[in-house]
Amino acid sequence: MASETELGGYSLLDRIATGGMAEVYRARALGEPAPGIEEPPEVVLKRLLPTWRVEQDYVDAFVAEGKLGVRIKHPNLVRTYKVFKKGLDYFMVQELVDGLNLAQLSEKARSRKIPLTPAAAVWAALSLLRALEGLHKLRFGEGAPTVVHCDVNPSNVLVGKSGELKLTDFGVATPEGSPAVGSGGSIRGTLAYMSPEQVLGCPVDRRSDLFAAGVVLWELLANRPLIDAPSHYEAIQRARECRVPLLSTLRNDLPELLVQIVRKAVFADASLRFQDAGEFLHALEVLARRSNLALAAESIAPEVAG
Repeated sequence: MASETELGGYSLLDRIATGGMAEVYRARALGEPAPGIEEPPEVVLKRLLPTWRVEQDYVDAFVAEGKLGVRIKHPNLVRTYKVFKKGLDYFMVQELVDGLNLAQLSEKARSRKIPLTPAAAVWAALSLLRALEGLHKLRFGEGAPTVVHCDVNPSNVLVGKSGELKLTDFGVATPEGSPAVGSGGSIRGTLAYMSPEQVLGCPVDRRSDLFAAGVVLWELLANRPLIDAPSHYEAIQRARECRVPLLSTLRNDLPELLVQIVRKAVFADASLRFQDAGEFLHALEVLARRSNLALAAESIAPEVAG
């Protein structure tokens, strides 16, 4: 690091997170942005950790994520403004979403033992599905397969203070029809949200992302994790078995249609699930009309501020 407050041509305002592959900061550019780069005043600056910049596989994955992100322009997908190298370091500059992630909101709800309202939970799912609908239209290149996110989980769903939701972290995005595995053959993604086919190392398609979105919605409504196993081995077994309790056995205040929509989303057999994000979205929109759910950012915004 050049100093404690500057990195890669940016002034660091605070550290957001440090993960297995990168460190993430809230930052402000020093000087004017390069021509053609439309950055807001404050951004997210992501740096590949020095430990991994000597590993070409990690460098390639980081750069590939950045290049994919630059192509993404959708209101429910976090934007990447640029990916670049300065000195020995590799950087990514992304949109800043000022708020919390869905995992943090869920933890707040669990700590007070009061789940999100059905309207807030469905709004979150609706926004996530809109993000996936946009992402699944992208291809890795001309004539290449479409994109599968492969790591849809609450930590990767950002919720702004005004209630807008955006999906982020495209680091393990996979071509549709390929297994979501790393160069060493390990399964990539977050185990508790993986579809059975992803856990088994089988080829994945958009229905795997929709399964994960269904698990996210199930957890928001159930107000507890679906898989909370004492060991990694048991978590793998539970993910493979895909036993998802019916929401009506956990609470009695949900519309039956909502219970059945979530049930369909998390079937072990991919052919029985929603086949694309549009189909899942339509089901939730029908639910909203029939149950008079006011689906809007205002339904979840108080949870971010509270």
